[in-house]
Amino acid sequence: MLWIIFMLLLFISSVEMLTQNRWKKQASAGLLENCTGCVLCSEDNGCIACHHRLFLLIWRDGIRQHGVCVHTCPPGYFGVRGLEVNRCTKCRSPSCESCFSRDFCMKCKDKFYLHKGQCFRQCPPSTAAQPGTHECQETCELGPWSKWSACTHEGRTCGCKWGVETRAREVLGVAREEGAACPALLETRKCRLRKHCPGGEHRTA
Repeated sequence: MLWIIFMLLLFISSVEMLTQNRWKKQASAGLLENCTGCVLCSEDNGCIACHHRLFLLIWRDGIRQHGVCVHTCPPGYFGVRGLEVNRCTKCRSPSCESCFSRDFCMKCKDKFYLHKGQCFRQCPPSTAAQPGTHECQETCELGPWSKWSACTHEGRTCGCKWGVETRAREVLGVAREEGAACPALLETRKCRLRKHCPGGEHRTA
């Protein structure tokens, strides 16, 4: 009778050990999947420390957080190298796609324009939007247009049907930024001339 009880206890103990070993293997396999590139890893929170060439990226979901080791930080983050750990830090502005520091943006998301490290839906005054780069570029401060000049054609004010008249404006202040966009300083338009000049000279164009 004692022998049967002993064998039964031995069988139960063996089953428990097999179950525990299987659970440990499954847990360690799942942990390894979440700990690629990690030096320290938590089953609940993922990576805690990464190899020296990688950045620690922490995703937050409410009060929970999960760490992942990455080679480059994703959009909306920038990499900060430290003595103990390299981290991916989030850009402060939600309209910033990539940033140099927390408060200095280098590229804005679609429908936003970049100016001096900040993202704007519309460019500030004295700047103009550059569609190709999605940046705001400073413009020159210009004076008013002059009156239209006399209508002429090759220096003549009569003797043909059409001529050209011009007007100009001056730059009052130069923009602080190098390569600032200055609008046109000279405009021309077509104008009508007198076909017949005084004295009976006649010329057609």
